Amino acid sequence: MLRTRYLKKKLDEYDRLMGDLFADCEERSVQSFDGTRIAYRMVGEGEPALILSPGVFTTYMFFHCMKDYFKPRHRMIFWDYRGHPDSEVPDDLSTINMDSHAKDLAAVMDDAGVKQAVHIGFSMGVMTILELYRQFPEKVTGLIAINGPYAEGFGGFSESMKVQGAICGLLKFLSGHTYLVEWFRPVLVLPINIPIAKRVELNPTMVAEEEMTLYFEYAAKMDWHAGFQALFAMGVYDGTEILDGVKVPTLLICGSKDTWTPRRIADEMHRRIKGSEYTTIPGGSHATPAENPQMINFRIDLWLRTYFYEIMEEYESTMAAARAKPSRKKAKKPVAPAAVKKSGGKAAGKPGKKAAAKKRGRPAGKKARKPAKKTAAKA
Repeated sequence: MLRTRYLKKKLDEYDRLMGDLFADCEERSVQSFDGTRIAYRMVGEGEPALILSPGVFTTYMFFHCMKDYFKPRHRMIFWDYRGHPDSEVPDDLSTINMDSHAKDLAAVMDDAGVKQAVHIGFSMGVMTILELYRQFPEKVTGLIAINGPYAEGFGGFSESMKVQGAICGLLKFLSGHTYLVEWFRPVLVLPINIPIAKRVELNPTMVAEEEMTLYFEYAAKMDWHAGFQALFAMGVYDGTEILDGVKVPTLLICGSKDTWTPRRIADEMHRRIKGSEYTTIPGGSHATPAENPQMINFRIDLWLRTYFYEIMEEYESTMAAARAKPSRKKAKKPVAPAAVKKSGGKAAGKPGKKAAAKKRGRPAGKKARKPAKKTAAKA
């Protein structure tokens, strides 16, 4: 009973904090290809649009700094995967895969009225935007991959395909038998998890505890049937064949100490995507967006101004012209002198009542008294 109340309190805290961080966003949802409702938030104006695809078992809580930085100049969209808390869990769990994620993202773009965008992927989101590019290349003007693989979703644990296959098999099993790990849900929101995460993966001198608190609370809020299926889908996905065919500007960002997505994976992406730019965040772990958001924002901004300067300038010029456009209000006709009301004053050369009264030394509006007749004195 106490455990349940504590868990509910932490999940309510998550909803409140996320509501505060993204209070400036418009919340919307769209029905995807199979009827599953996909939730997203939208904010800002400007071109090119920026759309963020988050990681698995998480959402876009790490990117509120990115939102605040770019929303004055770009339209931004943040969305939640199928099976994740804000969106619906599909009737068929096997549809939680990269193919469906790409179709869901396309549906979000259509509903938001965005034809093309620069797509930002974090962790599993890198696989999502690569699959979107494979299926809908016309919807992609640029790719930004942050701390994410194109294949070998669990390559950080081992380079052995047998080990990775065993991990995927375990996740598939847990997806259908979540009762075996359900006891762990309240443990996720305990404060002890943050110092453990700092010791195991995170950079303890860079990450903000508030960010990681939101992460653990979100994971506890997940439908674990869907969550383990999503992890399985990430583990078996292979987007290797897509890399050589990428023809849009691409920026790769990774942390120098990311054990989940090793440098060798990012190096291979950079080698195979012709013309891609590659930035390493010193000391960054897999949670680099939470550890060093300013550096990521500045790097993306520089990249955008390099490849999309004309689009950005054209949009700014159009908006400036719209703001400077004169209004079409009808000008007032001048009042003729003959139409001037007598109470307020007359035409030139004819003073009003008040002025005339003041000149005669009496209050305006009062008639002069006639002098009384003198009576003759009686003899």
